[in-house]
Amino acid sequence: MVAVILPVYKAHDTIMNTLYSVFMQRHIDYSVYMVVDGEEVDSYDYLVDVFPMLNIFYMDKNAGPGVARQYGIDHTDEPFISFIDADDTYLSSLALYYQHKPFTKSDKCVMVSCDFLEEKQNHDVRLRERDMVWMHGKMYKREFLDKYNIRFNETRANEDVGFNTQCQCYANENEQINLAKDVTYLWQWRDDSTVRTDNQSYSFNESIDGYVKNKIYAFKRVIDARDEVDEPTQYFIMKGQAHLFRKYLIAMLKAPKQVNHVKKWARKYYRSLYKYVTDEYIEKAEKTIIAQTGLNKEEHYTEFVKFKDMLAPKKRR
Repeated sequence: MVAVILPVYKAHDTIMNTLYSVFMQRHIDYSVYMVVDGEEVDSYDYLVDVFPMLNIFYMDKNAGPGVARQYGIDHTDEPFISFIDADDTYLSSLALYYQHKPFTKSDKCVMVSCDFLEEKQNHDVRLRERDMVWMHGKMYKREFLDKYNIRFNETRANEDVGFNTQCQCYANENEQINLAKDVTYLWQWRDDSTVRTDNQSYSFNESIDGYVKNKIYAFKRVIDARDEVDEPTQYFIMKGQAHLFRKYLIAMLKAPKQVNHVKKWARKYYRSLYKYVTDEYIEKAEKTIIAQTGLNKEEHYTEFVKFKDMLAPKKRR
């Protein structure tokens, strides 16, 4: 049984298409929970006339999609959990079936991440493969989330990456993440979306802020719960710093006015988290991780080392 959780805020013009795509699902048992994120005026009760099996929760105040998703998790009890946004759709009536299928193949599976399609402004689509950032196309085993107390941060940007980072850190050979090739989800274009438009302010300001805050939140939760920082966690910390380095290089080319802001948050990430990475693991893995971001030339790594020096606390004389 799957709990399908929809965070909703001012979605009257899109929610009907989303719900039609949810309620056409076949070959799997599921319940649908819509969490209205603190809208004071508009009610969504009219939807129950069209979808009698729909469950609606109303939160007292607007707190963002991460808090709404967490509310949905905390107020449901199905053994599996999936999310869909109120302006997106599933791609077929078998979407949930394919998200759930890997769980039936292995008792070790605790999370499934299916590929998804991202619609662009001209209605072309981009295939997003092996994604571990967004909630799109993913399903989680509740037992795994409960065991490690994996929860959303109370932020309004990039809360997805904080949640999924915790899942990555806790995954192991007996609790595995399945990266499935099935394409189950359509991330639809919206002209008024700050996330989707070519918005330099969002890409290099709010997005960077949210990314760093949620990465720090995720790693600190994992580190505080353990006696040691294992190599997989060190790997993900280093991978996050490599991502910020790549963002820094892109900002210098495309958004020079935002460079200092990117550097500010890269510095906060470095000083908060890189201290948990051992010198031995840096020597062993750092160059490979930088190359994995697409920066695979020798000069890229040289520049990354300089970048770290720039972020490090200044030594007192």
